[in-house]
Amino acid sequence: MKADFLFCAGSRTAAAVLFLCAQAASAQTYVERLSEAEYEEMRNPGIYVPYSDLEMEREAMMAAAANGHVSPENAVMAASCFVNWTDGTFSSDVSLDVEKAGIPMPGGKATAVKEIEMKLPILAKDPLLSLYVDDAKNLGDLVLEGSITLEDLTRIVDSSKKTPAMFASGGVNLLTRHTIKLTDISSSLIKHKTPYENPQPIEHVSSREYTGIIIDARGQLPIHGEFTESEAYPCLFPKIWTEDMDLLYERNMVKSDIARTQGIVHYASSEFTEDYADRTGNSPLWITAKKVYGINRCDPIISRSDYLRIVSVKQNLELLKQGKVVILLDKKNLEHTVEVPLKEKSYYITYHQLKRFFFERKIPDIDLEDVLKGIQITVQNLQFIADSYELLPEEKPRIAEIAQSLKKAVSSGEYTILIEGHTADVNKPNGQMTLSVQRAQEIIKELSANGLDKSLFTFRGFGGTKPVADNSTPEGRALNRRVEIIIMPKGSYILRE
Repeated sequence: MKADFLFCAGSRTAAAVLFLCAQAASAQTYVERLSEAEYEEMRNPGIYVPYSDLEMEREAMMAAAANGHVSPENAVMAASCFVNWTDGTFSSDVSLDVEKAGIPMPGGKATAVKEIEMKLPILAKDPLLSLYVDDAKNLGDLVLEGSITLEDLTRIVDSSKKTPAMFASGGVNLLTRHTIKLTDISSSLIKHKTPYENPQPIEHVSSREYTGIIIDARGQLPIHGEFTESEAYPCLFPKIWTEDMDLLYERNMVKSDIARTQGIVHYASSEFTEDYADRTGNSPLWITAKKVYGINRCDPIISRSDYLRIVSVKQNLELLKQGKVVILLDKKNLEHTVEVPLKEKSYYITYHQLKRFFFERKIPDIDLEDVLKGIQITVQNLQFIADSYELLPEEKPRIAEIAQSLKKAVSSGEYTILIEGHTADVNKPNGQMTLSVQRAQEIIKELSANGLDKSLFTFRGFGGTKPVADNSTPEGRALNRRVEIIIMPKGSYILRE
């Protein structure tokens, strides 16, 4: 047996996936067959043993099944997940085929319900992990950094509100809906006990006392620090900034008991203030957002004058402590079925083929991982002309090799490619963000010059906001100067087990 179970040896997500896989009988049986030595080898990031083609196909099939992506004809259970930020819920509609599951009816209904409860965390995992936490992270990022665990999320799913199970399709499919409150997740991330107050500005304007704050961030908005526009998106903990990037509002400004029970903002799409008068009262301050900020496009930016209308009156600052804030967003971004990358057997075969390609070519400073969005190729220690986005000539052969691997991977037409640029943090956040975008665009230019269709690509820049090493050392800064190439499969709204 090889050490390359499910994902690459040492993958950041391997331990997390093993936890969920252990809930499925087939995966659990497989894990139990691993010897202690094999398990340690699997966890060792310095070891890679290539698969044979037969092993590759077998493990790809198991990986797809363990992550809720079996084929429709082989599926026993299916689920689709829906998030409603307006009422603060995340729901999973589940269907279990009792005939395929081998559960006799009518006496086996209780057994079927238990089967749903046991396997739902596997199917709900990826949709849950894709939810935005703040302007830069999603729940998957928090799992990787240890701020929340998959065990925590599984307990939340297990304790979800359930509708009575009922049969459809002639008594073959057992249907039920599980619903959790988003505050069940966000409350565990509230750590402060006493809120801090916004510092009083020297400048004041004539204002009055309001009963709440409404920020209209609907439609396309300019992105702060970038030369493009975007819609704004919801998250558990949005921040509110001024155009000078003074922070007006964030989670630690809200009383902890209020933040835990009702969240720090209420999201809505309606202009009718009576729809959320319980949050903002009958005389709210209406503000139109000027821009949006953040990697995830979650933070509204307001004008300096609107900022001063709030902070110039002590009672308005109290509104922030009470969480009397509503953010208006486009309805389609607030209420929708959650799409996740479709990781079928062919996806994992592509992953292992790429792993073999880089292993055999011995291409330096390349790391390959299966992450939430897709297959991530991290190109470390990229050498650019100092403070420039122009690649040094000696880097171009490495990019050409990567282009060759990508052409094989995307030849099926099932994938797009996201290029993410990162810089070391040298305390120049705006310049770093711009440089990271430019470097991502430069990599697209080089890959396209090596035969890849430019229409396959999208790009993002993160500046120095996502370090993977210590910026205080030359070695750490070299690791942080990186580009991540993510091969993204098409999306799916239905997961199957």
